[in-house]
Amino acid sequence: MSSCVLRNTLLSSRSVETVVSLPENAELSASLFDLLTKFQDIKKFASEIHTEIHLVKPILKNLGYVYESKPKFFEEQIKNPDVALFSSEEERVKTSQLWGTREYYTSALGIVLLKRYGRNLHEGISGFYLEFENKMPLYQMLYLLKKSRTPWGMLTNGKQWILMKRPVQFETRVIEIDLERAVFEEDLEALRLFCGAFSCGGLKKLLPQALEDERTTLIRQLSEKRHLFQEKLRGQKRKVDFYPTAVDMYQSFFGGWKLPSTELYLHEKNVDVGGRGVTDRSVANSYDHADIFSYVFSKTGGDINPNLEQIMLADRNRKLTKEDIFSLRILDITPGFGNFTTQLVDALAYISFILPYRERNTFRGEWEEEKSLKKHILDTVLYGIERSHITFDILQNTMENRFGIYARNYRLGNPLIGMPLKNISSIVDTTNQMALFNKHPKEMIAEFKELYALFFSLSDKIKEDLQIRMATEIRLKTFTGRIRDLMDVMTATYFTKTVENRRIQDMIFSLDGNEAAWAAIKSQDWFRESKEIAKRNGFFHLEIEFPFLLTNAFDFIFVQPALNYAWEEELPLAEATKAFVKRAMPYLKQEGKLVIISPHAIDQLVPELKRSKRYEVESGEGLCILKKKI
Repeated sequence: MSSCVLRNTLLSSRSVETVVSLPENAELSASLFDLLTKFQDIKKFASEIHTEIHLVKPILKNLGYVYESKPKFFEEQIKNPDVALFSSEEERVKTSQLWGTREYYTSALGIVLLKRYGRNLHEGISGFYLEFENKMPLYQMLYLLKKSRTPWGMLTNGKQWILMKRPVQFETRVIEIDLERAVFEEDLEALRLFCGAFSCGGLKKLLPQALEDERTTLIRQLSEKRHLFQEKLRGQKRKVDFYPTAVDMYQSFFGGWKLPSTELYLHEKNVDVGGRGVTDRSVANSYDHADIFSYVFSKTGGDINPNLEQIMLADRNRKLTKEDIFSLRILDITPGFGNFTTQLVDALAYISFILPYRERNTFRGEWEEEKSLKKHILDTVLYGIERSHITFDILQNTMENRFGIYARNYRLGNPLIGMPLKNISSIVDTTNQMALFNKHPKEMIAEFKELYALFFSLSDKIKEDLQIRMATEIRLKTFTGRIRDLMDVMTATYFTKTVENRRIQDMIFSLDGNEAAWAAIKSQDWFRESKEIAKRNGFFHLEIEFPFLLTNAFDFIFVQPALNYAWEEELPLAEATKAFVKRAMPYLKQEGKLVIISPHAIDQLVPELKRSKRYEVESGEGLCILKKKI
């Protein structure tokens, strides 16, 4: 791929090659060179109007469009697109009288949002309170596409050109090209891609056909591969030399390999398809990873597309602000391969864009640049628990591919196997004799919570606070490790009978003991066996892994109870749902929502859930929402 092609998120390598292989349009390339050459003299002081008149509109005309622009009437400080694109003069004239209405923009082939030459398209203008015109241009375009329902959109500053498709699951870009660089470096690949993809013929015929071909080809390939993979897991002897088993993947990850590209998993090696030999490259790109793995490796597929805007913005009695969105804490108990996590990140980013700041002086620069915005969401808002090593690695790989960010609040473990801190206090044998200088276990648990409250209240930028924070962190690390060991042993009693109650009591009363005493406990065979059981089954104690739960709770919890992987035994849906509800509800705020996603079986879940006297139940398309009754 040419270095002038900055991003490509929907088109596969095959589609890009198809467009690039088209005959060169020498006349169009020459006109682009002339326009950009002439514009060099004024680009340093060019305004948005200069860019529009002397560069963007002439380029649009050369690309084959008939366009129409109208005076910018503002409605609630949000303007309409700068230009509407049509494939012919007849189409423009027929629609022109409807200008400004949804019917007008629906009839247009595309819309254009333009900025002054060289304006950063991924960042808002910082330093003052942001009105719509100063926010991230990328999200301005996304907003206008969702509002107008026009199929295609172009965002440009004259230099960079971004082609966007009306969003499905918050997808934002098809392709982004640095046109100035491509022209002056005579990058024929990038120029052909621009001339093909951004042209009138590209939007009308070439790209829709390419995307449809990709979709049908990918569905065919995945269906065949999924069938073959499931046959192999069932133990049937059939040569499948292009696809690893779950065990192969597991061993590769723990052997220190980085997750390979999707092409490794989809690459055909003379596979017999419909009676003919096929040698072909994958049609998948990095943005397809999560959905592809979900389709192939899960028993229910990856059809997950809830209306997250509606879920998060509903039932609010006050006007929401950006600060409200970024103060949320959201848990995904079953993130799977990352396809739903990407929806959460993109949805939260978009929702934050359409909401105002609480006050003018609360402006945050990191919320007005796409990459830092999504990093902030993954670092502070989203939490997740994934039970499979394989799936967890794929999820993190998906986050890095799509956002360039490691999801640091996502943990590996089984969310259904664990215990809360209060269970420790409930089994303390008060008749047990304590060591002379040891604290009572209940005092220890209380101190543990107080230490975390202190730790979270301290700044990591103030010198005095930093010193206290570092000392507190050392003590917390010791406490956390010991309490996790104790909870693992207590939970392991459900799997083995070798752990006697007196041993658990000894551990409880040794929580504040010296290192030698605790090391002696850890050296025992029963302790090592319990820890092995904990590791093998992925014991997960929420307050230990997410310590903010000691003083807080989640606003939203999402769960897909029907999500089962190809290498797992399938759990009964009703029982799995009840287990997730029982596990999640104690960690949900009183006004919070538990969102159960089950596109293929929601009708059979809702009647069962509505029998509960403890929760209010709302149902929608493919999901139901539980709220605690007041």
